[in-house]
Amino acid sequence: MGCEGCFRIILIVFNILFFLVGAAALGVGIWVAVDGTIFLNLLAEIPDSGVYGRLITEAAYILIAAGGFIFLLAFFGCCGAWKKNKCLLMVYAVIIGILVLLEIGAVVVAYFFYDEVETIITTGLALALNSTYDSKFVVQAGDASTYDYTPGGLISKGIDAIQAEFSCCGVNNYTDYYNDAYPVSCCAPAADVVIKDLVDQLWSADTTTYELANSDCPINVTHVEATPGCLKAIQDYVLDKSIIFMAIGGGTLAVQILLIVFACCVGCQADKENEVV
Repeated sequence: MGCEGCFRIILIVFNILFFLVGAAALGVGIWVAVDGTIFLNLLAEIPDSGVYGRLITEAAYILIAAGGFIFLLAFFGCCGAWKKNKCLLMVYAVIIGILVLLEIGAVVVAYFFYDEVETIITTGLALALNSTYDSKFVVQAGDASTYDYTPGGLISKGIDAIQAEFSCCGVNNYTDYYNDAYPVSCCAPAADVVIKDLVDQLWSADTTTYELANSDCPINVTHVEATPGCLKAIQDYVLDKSIIFMAIGGGTLAVQILLIVFACCVGCQADKENEVV
């Protein structure tokens, strides 16, 4: 088996994976379109969602379209490689080439319009933070450092999970909560295991105990003044893992370019074989 045979096998294997990804996207999209109650309920909790609401409600159709596109792409690549069809392989290579250009364009746009995107996200999150947060923290009798925690709605659970996991408060800081009425999940927990316990149990309906290192955190703002906002905490996390994200992005781009090269090589070889025949 020469290089051309290896290229064919690689193309077939990758495009079988594309078929599976396309099937998953189609399945989720159809499920959301037919019975997306949980997503619609989540959307209803977001105030003044505007364009966000339209994007979320159309997510099912986007997934269906994406799944169909991936299926079509996999068809061109898999059948083209299996049958050594130059036409299908060239269409496949062109489509992936367009995707590569779009990805590069998206990175460039994100780089130059980062501030605008950040402002939009911050505004939307701040609205949701104040208008929908409904988790309950009730201090236990005789123990000011221990609270009974009852999870609120989906968004509230997500806010508590992020604040506990990243040791942050609010979007920018604790003042994002009206009248500085920040929840106990903003306060530093007693130990890492407490964070884990809280996050692990957020999605159950049972009351969970939440312990604090500083018993007066809810009434003494000095304990949260130095706590970073969650947007910055997540940004710092992403920057800290930037090498991993860059490796994933670079690896994805490299694979796409290799698929283009392999498709062109197999297509050219098929063309030569047809000329000989």
